[in-house]
Amino acid sequence: MSLALDVPLSEDEYTELDDFLCAVDGEEERLPVDEAHGFMTAMIVGHAPVEPEALLESVWGQPVFANEAERERMTGLLLRLFREISMTLKSGQSFEPLVVEIEEEDATLVAHEGWCFGFMLAVSRDEERWSQLPKHEQSLLGPIARLALLHVENEPEIDEDEYDLLVELLPGAVAGLNAYWESNWG
Repeated sequence: MSLALDVPLSEDEYTELDDFLCAVDGEEERLPVDEAHGFMTAMIVGHAPVEPEALLESVWGQPVFANEAERERMTGLLLRLFREISMTLKSGQSFEPLVVEIEEEDATLVAHEGWCFGFMLAVSRDEERWSQLPKHEQSLLGPIARLALLHVENEPEIDEDEYDLLVELLPGAVAGLNAYWESNWG
């Protein structure tokens, strides 16, 4: 594995990747960086076998790059992000979902819904594997799924205390799911 893949993304690189992912070519939809992070986290946690090309296509479809340099740059950033998530989970370090900041008139809010939506998108695309989770482990998906619902148009009612509690549960949910899959598929 190239040493360059072991270098975590900087804030500027996260922004650069998100700018690329949010640029839409025609009807092509791409996952923003927080959704892509959640999507890739679920693939890693669920030990889904994935080829790099399939991973890239899942995140950004079939993009048209300005040139070969842009293709190489964006591919490198996305693969580094995947590697960063994987290494964090394997190391046993505390895992934190990638969140976005939303500027309001009088405050900056942190939103976890996009990450959760991306995670649940990956779960839904590999339903056969994820349906094998025992009931106890399925409950670990609860906070992720509940917050993912906030990402859809018809937002369910949720108060600030419940939101904060669900957010607090995310790192443990990811750790628990990762431990289950590691012991059963690792």
